[in-house]
Amino acid sequence: MKTKPITGMKRLFFDIYLVMYIFFKYTGFLLRRKMSFKQYILFFKRLIHLQMRFRHNKVVRIGNVYKMHLYLPAFPSPAFFHALKRFLMLEGEPPPVSVLLSVTKACTYNCPHCYQKKDTGKEVPADKLIEVAKKMQNLGISFYNIEGGEPLLKFDKLLKLVSNLDERAEVWVNTNGYSLTEEKARKMKEAGVFGAMISVHHWDREKFDAFVRREGAFDDAISALKTFKEAGIATAINCCPTKETIEEGGIEKIMKLAKDHGCSYVQLIHGKPAGGWLGRKDPLEDDILKKMARSHPLFNKHFRYRKYPAISSQVFESLKGNFGCTAGGIERFYINHHGEVQPCEFMNVSFGNIQDEDFLVIYKRMKSYFQKPGANWLCCTEAERINKAIEAEKEKKIPLPKDKTIPMAKDWDLGEETPLYKKMGLYGNK
Repeated sequence: MKTKPITGMKRLFFDIYLVMYIFFKYTGFLLRRKMSFKQYILFFKRLIHLQMRFRHNKVVRIGNVYKMHLYLPAFPSPAFFHALKRFLMLEGEPPPVSVLLSVTKACTYNCPHCYQKKDTGKEVPADKLIEVAKKMQNLGISFYNIEGGEPLLKFDKLLKLVSNLDERAEVWVNTNGYSLTEEKARKMKEAGVFGAMISVHHWDREKFDAFVRREGAFDDAISALKTFKEAGIATAINCCPTKETIEEGGIEKIMKLAKDHGCSYVQLIHGKPAGGWLGRKDPLEDDILKKMARSHPLFNKHFRYRKYPAISSQVFESLKGNFGCTAGGIERFYINHHGEVQPCEFMNVSFGNIQDEDFLVIYKRMKSYFQKPGANWLCCTEAERINKAIEAEKEKKIPLPKDKTIPMAKDWDLGEETPLYKKMGLYGNK
């Protein structure tokens, strides 16, 4: 799988190509009366606003398609245009682009920050996951991020799920690389896996192994990067750095590691008071968060890093001036291994379980508390209340069950509506 960053004048030419491609495609729809004139105008208005937000992103060519954002399917794939359908909506709430879907809690690592670390309950059977995944496709979801625990430990279940998604889905798998073989990578590619996100939280072998508490973890991750690439699967590094890692120049060192191994992306995840860190104060200070935010435009736009992979910094993406908090089905949500539907993986609360209720019923319930995107990071602002509610429970079930979540959700402060979405008129501002 050939990967190449698109920068400089080539980026300008790509932007022109993108605009012209979409213009002619949707003008054809208008002329053939497949969309109304009002839809047509609103569609392009929304796309222009979105494209302006992408000006800080690096475009990456992966094979014959182009990625403009880690969680937006590659252009011009069927999944990309499935995602764009949300911009055609004149009435009702648009569906999210992505879902994080867990197939198992099983894992050979013991990462201290794992957001699923304290989750309880039995795994959702493969057939139920497939049923729900198909409903999500029909709802409009186009990006599937499949994880564990370690999904490779339930390889047959993973393959069965992926192979039942059609071309409207771009599928990535979150893995630490443990137990990966060339045969498994080949089967994943044949089943329809587009990319793999491999956890690498430190550039130093010994420090990374110590962090995840498993000897050989670093070598497994690096081996996985090579194996996936040889199988034709795009790769990204997931990095959740500590304060010490960042102060030691860790972001640049992780970026260099990703470049050397042909990765398309690095996803920089800031530590959250969730899962294994539930009950802690926000693990990172403001100056560290600012460094993580600055890394996004730096590595994506500076000439010095033109040959580096793209970076997606959660801190930067979640700023008020960008996308804000997109949890709760605005752009994303999470279903854990037991079937609990959560606003995101970093909020240990549930609006219902797909093994007990129809997914669409649960989804609509959750969405009723996330009617508009806000600037507040609920995973941080509500973490203390969530932790206290869990501690007050006799069984201390994690995530917090729906009967305890809903009364709390009524008081959540999502913050000011994110200006980008307000301009696009996606949520009641037509």
